[in-house]
Amino acid sequence: MQRRNFIRQNLALAISTASLAVVPAGLRGQARAASAEPLQIGTPQGSPLRIGMVELDTSHSDTLGGVISALEGAELTAVLNRGLVYGEQRTASFVKDYRVKHVCSTPEQMVPLVDVALVVGCDWESHVSDAEPFIAAGKPVFIDKPCVGTEADARRLLELSLRYRTPVFGGTIYRYSANLQEFKERYQSRPDKVILTVYGRIHSHSRNDMHDLIYYGIHGTEVMQEVVGLGAVAVNYLDFYRKEHLIHVSYGDRPPVVLVLGYALDGPQLSLLADKGLDHLVPVAENGYVKMLAAMSRSLSTGRAERPIAEQVEACRILIAARKSRTLGRQVYLDELEEGDGFDGRSFGLEYARFRNLDR
Repeated sequence: MQRRNFIRQNLALAISTASLAVVPAGLRGQARAASAEPLQIGTPQGSPLRIGMVELDTSHSDTLGGVISALEGAELTAVLNRGLVYGEQRTASFVKDYRVKHVCSTPEQMVPLVDVALVVGCDWESHVSDAEPFIAAGKPVFIDKPCVGTEADARRLLELSLRYRTPVFGGTIYRYSANLQEFKERYQSRPDKVILTVYGRIHSHSRNDMHDLIYYGIHGTEVMQEVVGLGAVAVNYLDFYRKEHLIHVSYGDRPPVVLVLGYALDGPQLSLLADKGLDHLVPVAENGYVKMLAAMSRSLSTGRAERPIAEQVEACRILIAARKSRTLGRQVYLDELEEGDGFDGRSFGLEYARFRNLDR
């Protein structure tokens, strides 16, 4: 099958399966965290949701550990820490703090111990290989941002999702923001929209400092993807000015989007220019992880994620195309991305580990 047709068929099938998702009844375990909607965690049989965590590299591990500990109907059952950033002492304290029952040495060892898994390592080049045993076993998995960092992994994740039909979640928790969903409805219903500008916080200090473009820039890019939806056609890296990457994303006959990813703001923001006004939003990701875990619980009954993983994959491919556009000095179509295109996750992981251990 030709590459272009393969990717298009993956996206089409992912969209069609996501549209069938329903919310099942009977899930046990009400989350203690306050929310505007009931969030229930647990298995369809009423037992606690057994959660596995792959890697303890970042603060996300502790945030998730704290969230899970505060929930009824969920337990952090197993962890795996290869020690890229923190060693055995980190594993021991984490297990004690969050009452983890099992320490595993491989994802395959973890599979029979859990109902769902969270892949949260900082080296995105291990994300798909770490998620694959769970996907193959039919265990829903969440892949932290960025879910992929290379075109090769993007294709692999789409192929695995289609082959096994396992619910795959991923990306930024801002997608679960209630006010972002309200903005999305306004955006999609307005006939007078002209251009959408999306701002995201990253830490690049020079034009050539590209690792953070995907590791942190993915927040703003996925917020854009949540609002606009699938269908990006081409990307043009426009400029780097005062620590801001300026990127134009073309959606064909839809309004264009400008991504402004840099140092100026604390978090993602959106501004929609329309014929009759300016609509501005700062997404609030309240209870994002709880909402994600509730969605994973529901997927045990439905067999489907509530969003196609193709959306998160396309957001990553947009930034991969932005990097290629910067290198080539021209617009890059997503269809022309090659397997070798992307960001070096291992290099980022080592730099992340060096920074986190400076005080040692």
